[in-house]
Amino acid sequence: LQKMTSALKKIIDAKTLRSLVSSGAINKEGIRLFDCTFFPTQPPDYRLFREESYGKFPDLVAAGSRAYTTYASSHIPGAVHCNPGIATFPSRFVRFNYYPADIFEQYIQLLGVHKDEHIIVYGRGPQGGMLFAGKIAWILKSYGQDKLSLLDGGIEYWSKNKFELCNQPVQLPKGNWSAVDRISDFNITFDELEEKDADGKEFIEKIDQTRFLDARVRGQFEGTEDSGLDPYVPATHIPGFTSMPSAELVNREGLLKSESEIKKGIPPGDSPIVTICNLGVQASLLSYVIQSIDSTTRPKVYPGSLKEMEKRDPKKISAGKKNIIQ
Repeated sequence: LQKMTSALKKIIDAKTLRSLVSSGAINKEGIRLFDCTFFPTQPPDYRLFREESYGKFPDLVAAGSRAYTTYASSHIPGAVHCNPGIATFPSRFVRFNYYPADIFEQYIQLLGVHKDEHIIVYGRGPQGGMLFAGKIAWILKSYGQDKLSLLDGGIEYWSKNKFELCNQPVQLPKGNWSAVDRISDFNITFDELEEKDADGKEFIEKIDQTRFLDARVRGQFEGTEDSGLDPYVPATHIPGFTSMPSAELVNREGLLKSESEIKKGIPPGDSPIVTICNLGVQASLLSYVIQSIDSTTRPKVYPGSLKEMEKRDPKKISAGKKNIIQ
């Protein structure tokens, strides 16, 4: 088991996963498979959610969703559904906020995972099927899950290879997985970004000490298309940030580009990296891929991203063109 899981890379291809599925390793040899299908919807009122649904994972799962129905009708054999909207909770400023570790672990236990097991995540849809799988991967890292792989190309590339699919949802006995709070190791908060040093300079202004990357599509960053931000936001990005769209990590076949191609987009240097987008999803995929190909980069995601910034300090979004609303 140790030899098998240690050989799995942070990003794996469809043929590698297929060999694991065919050999019966999924759910039997210390390897778990998460289908991270998700369809963004209007978030519930955060106050109502706090009162009625916070941490009530069995109820949240039982409520069902379009994402679950999609997963159930077609998924890779052995996969359970891990929903980014259940793995996190909506708060006043952050759409996908982190639960305390002792609460979050209850969700992963509900999915049947045990301590020291390897988790493979995959998704479908945007950005080679990796957008929401990348979010789940970053969430898991933030709770101490080191044995982790992302399927390159998602279920679309799996299907393109005519590999088998299943239409029976998987339910497993409760596991004993435990979370470790490493949220601050892999994420940065609004307060930390705006923390001032002795000279009154905010962390987010120290562009000579940190590589700040914006993972949104280039048109949103440059202001040539709808930014996704509210009308009162003056411009389209934060000064000092570099555009590195997570969408541009993926080639025309829906697979990740080569490591050398991806590295060309990373600003040179050895300073820490902070990634943002609108809701912290594209930023998570970007950070996961960057760290997978270069472990020295030490990226951190700003989970609230620009949708939190627009509510708390909209004037900070002052670079680029005037904000376009369509």
